[in-house]
Amino acid sequence: MRKYLFFLLLLAFNFSMAQSDLAIGQWKSHLPFDAGLYVTQSETQIFYATRLALLTIDKDDTAIRRMTKVEGLSNVGISLIKYNKGGKTLMVIYDDGVIDLIRDEEIFTIFDIPTSNIVIGDKEVFDVFMENDSIAWLAANFGVSKFNIRTGKSPLTTAFPIAAKSVIIKDGVLYVGTTEGVYYANPETNLNVNDFNNWEWLGPDEGFPDEYQSEAMATFNDKIYLEVNDTLFSFDGSSTEFVHYEAFSDAKTWITYITAEGKKLLVGFRPDADAVGKVFVFDENDNRTELSSQCVSRPKYGVEDETGRFWLAETFERHRDFRVIETDGNCKKIPVNSPYSAKIREIVVDNGNVWIASGGIDESARPLGNLDGFFSFIDNEWAVHNKFNTGIDADDYYSIRVHPENGKVYTGTYHRGFVEYDGENYVHFNQDNSPLRSGSLTPDVRVSGLAFDAENNLWISNNIADTALHVLKDDGSWQSIDPACNTENDFMDITIDGFGHKWIRLATDVNKGILVFNEGTSLDDDGDDKCAIITSSNTNLPSNRVNVIEVDLDGSVWVGTEQGAIVFECDVINSDCPGSLRVGELDEFGAQLLADQNIQAIAVDGANRKWFGTLNGIFVMSPSGETQVAEFTEENSALFDNQILDIAFDYETGEAYIGTAKGLQVLRTEATLGGPINSSNILVFPNPVRPEYTGLIAIKGLAQDADVKITDVNGTLVYETSALGGQAVWNGLDYNGRKANSGVYLVFSTNNNNTDPEAIVAKILFIN
Repeated sequence: MRKYLFFLLLLAFNFSMAQSDLAIGQWKSHLPFDAGLYVTQSETQIFYATRLALLTIDKDDTAIRRMTKVEGLSNVGISLIKYNKGGKTLMVIYDDGVIDLIRDEEIFTIFDIPTSNIVIGDKEVFDVFMENDSIAWLAANFGVSKFNIRTGKSPLTTAFPIAAKSVIIKDGVLYVGTTEGVYYANPETNLNVNDFNNWEWLGPDEGFPDEYQSEAMATFNDKIYLEVNDTLFSFDGSSTEFVHYEAFSDAKTWITYITAEGKKLLVGFRPDADAVGKVFVFDENDNRTELSSQCVSRPKYGVEDETGRFWLAETFERHRDFRVIETDGNCKKIPVNSPYSAKIREIVVDNGNVWIASGGIDESARPLGNLDGFFSFIDNEWAVHNKFNTGIDADDYYSIRVHPENGKVYTGTYHRGFVEYDGENYVHFNQDNSPLRSGSLTPDVRVSGLAFDAENNLWISNNIADTALHVLKDDGSWQSIDPACNTENDFMDITIDGFGHKWIRLATDVNKGILVFNEGTSLDDDGDDKCAIITSSNTNLPSNRVNVIEVDLDGSVWVGTEQGAIVFECDVINSDCPGSLRVGELDEFGAQLLADQNIQAIAVDGANRKWFGTLNGIFVMSPSGETQVAEFTEENSALFDNQILDIAFDYETGEAYIGTAKGLQVLRTEATLGGPINSSNILVFPNPVRPEYTGLIAIKGLAQDADVKITDVNGTLVYETSALGGQAVWNGLDYNGRKANSGVYLVFSTNNNNTDPEAIVAKILFIN
């Protein structure tokens, strides 16, 4: 009977939160796998690298596992990867020369290269050759280095006057390819190979030209196959032999890689232009076969496995798949569910769906020509919408909003108007079917800001047009507005506050401040229109270079500038409202709120805390902005990059979607948005709490900022706290810091609107 009741308890408690697969405080990455960089292999797995992350692919069933900074890599910005089969170690080398050694599910990070004084400035590694199960040779911009993958030490380094681009060992001789040809030395002799003067050059006596470059090489069929001025040659140790030159019309040939890990030689050829390349397979007689053009686009690297399959890294950025040439010669594409690119300008979360505009502008507010479009993340699937699949010839998707009632998505381009998307169809609004116009000096129809008001009218910034403010009413009609107080037309983002005021950021290339506009009682009557220009000369605005404007849960307007933040808590049009410069406690020092920070993004979580995204990471402040709650940087967290582009919250799950300069990631926070009263379906996660779980326990669906008490079944108080927004968290410890014993615990929640403060709102089962 006890077992039966216990089983029923498990069923009752196992309805836990399904909205998020993250524990509180856990990070998740959403990085693109659109452009391959390198591929290497173990006996059972393929390792595939992009600039930002790794994929591990099982050779048998092609199952995919992702590996990013969130999963333990030390960095982003991968330069190359190489697997040592004897040492069962994967080397991951980053742009700055930092090396991760991954073996036995552990990651060891080596900082010796970037901290060395071999060369002043950046250190970049271009190639790795595995000599045995312990030794790797690195070709780098500073020369060539011997590296022990077991100890992480470099017992030998030779400084070159030019960059070393490739390295191999054959018959005990070390060969290094450079832009000035191949140099060689024998480290097994008494020759001091630390001194570059003791190295010799392969020249005309061995059949090489008087002047040549050689940046790729591999050993195959007891010869060295190498690039010589973009032509494939073989070298037997004494003389060279021509193998192949692939001519591309109107473009110079470029050999991207030469590898020989299987029974064949694999060589990638590219034209020196943005065009499709070719990959050839050579046998021991130098007979060549071209790999399927269905798999080859922009060849960057490739390897052959023990079964004769070819695994390719392709740099073409418009596909999100991993490519394999099967033994029958056919191309197999393994899709990877990921964003189309890492470019982010604006993020919107609506009803659990994530929408991202990827466009951008330069420092002079000119379009970048970004072709990526806008992205959606719905039901855990990424999709892209751009000129390649929508039929709409528009670039630089700059702003994005979702209709509050019908769910239609509106996304503005900084190129040719804006697009309405209903989940199936696209409608393009431009100068032909709307009042949107281009400026006098550019043909671009720039939609730089979108916002819905309380009546579901869409307000639109039409940057640098003669009339720069328009409204698409909910009934489908249009209204164009020229605010009387304004002489500028560099309208950017729009934010609408609780008074119905439209806060319009003015320009980014010059310092112009903010335009605040209110249409009065009717859009059709401009007689009661009101507006004001906010600058540092008439308010406490720290700088006229405004980057972001956000309204919090209390209706206050927070403005982020290049010199900190300010909050406006009153009617800026109809009253004297200069704004308040908060004095915040940052790292125990009082100062004006983020006065030394260039604030790029502001987001408000479910507890009304302010998340400020800057060029130096994220600062989380209390609702008043006076106390620092947390700080996230790439140095102290899984954050990819300190340059924050945007932040948006899923108020149901408490997940913060963070756009960085190196891609999108998610952090599940403690705060969700609460209602006026407790939900009838309070959710607890995890529930039951099993012995191996050590994280926070979330109690979700509470009234906003409710008081919470947790007791055992005898009524003894175990823990007491307040909800952050609509969610409370418990670390599973009692007041004495001891882990809760096995059993059932009761959750009580009280707030000003609670009619029954003694009611149990949830039960938690602990299993120890």
